[in-house]
Amino acid sequence: MSLKDSLIQKLETQTERWSKEVESLRADAEKKKASAQDEQAEAEIQKELSEKIQGVEDQIATARSKLDELKGASESQLESLKQRIESWLPGSK
Repeated sequence: MSLKDSLIQKLETQTERWSKEVESLRADAEKKKASAQDEQAEAEIQKELSEKIQGVEDQIATARSKLDELKGASESQLESLKQRIESWLPGSK
C-alpha cells in the first residue's frame, strides 16, 4: 500500500470512528433528555451534548478537508502531509 493510500485509510477510519461517536452522543442526549427532571435540566443536557457533538463534527470536517488535500497531493508533498496528519490524529503520535 502506498503512503498516500495508507494516509487516506487512516483519515477515513478516524472519520468513521468520529461519525459513530456523534451518533452515540446523540443517542445519549436523547436518553438523558427523556429522563430529565425538568425543562432546565433538559436544556443543560442539550447544551452540554450539543457542544461535544459540535466539537466532534468540527474534527470530521477537518479530516474531510485533509482528505481532499491528500487526494490532490503530489508525491513530493506526501511526507509533509504525513507528519501533519499523524500529529493531528489521535493515537498517531
